[in-house]
Amino acid sequence: MVREYLATLNDAAFGTASPVEPKFITSHSDPESQWTGARGGSACLAYATNYLIDTDNGVILGVEATRSIRQAKVGSVRTMIDRLCDTFALQPECLIADAANGTGELLDRVDCLRGIAPHIPVFDKSARREGTFERADFVHDAEQDTST
Repeated sequence: MVREYLATLNDAAFGTASPVEPKFITSHSDPESQWTGARGGSACLAYATNYLIDTDNGVILGVEATRSIRQAKVGSVRTMIDRLCDTFALQPECLIADAANGTGELLDRVDCLRGIAPHIPVFDKSARREGTFERADFVHDAEQDTST
């Protein structure tokens, strides 16, 4: 039982979802919980629960608990879709999700690898505030396939 628990801490949904090391462990008794103030109130230790729902029939097809970080949330979508396809031979036609799932990695996986139409807003990071180049600083020449 202890080995299984410790192995879970190395799972992508928990400890290895992000290459970023936490500055400190907030709970020694529950180290995979995450300190978060995501709901706009007081910060607390929490998990994120992620659901895969058949919207036509209102049926929950998958649930995955993760740490409250974006990288873990994206991994949970991947896990739930893979589990649904492998276990029940069901293939979703589309995926509806919030912007926290709008990463290139997930969009590529559901669209190209699985053939699922993504309906997910994408983070727009074209305008930079930290002094790096912005998308507007480049001009793409389609004919030459170059950017200057």
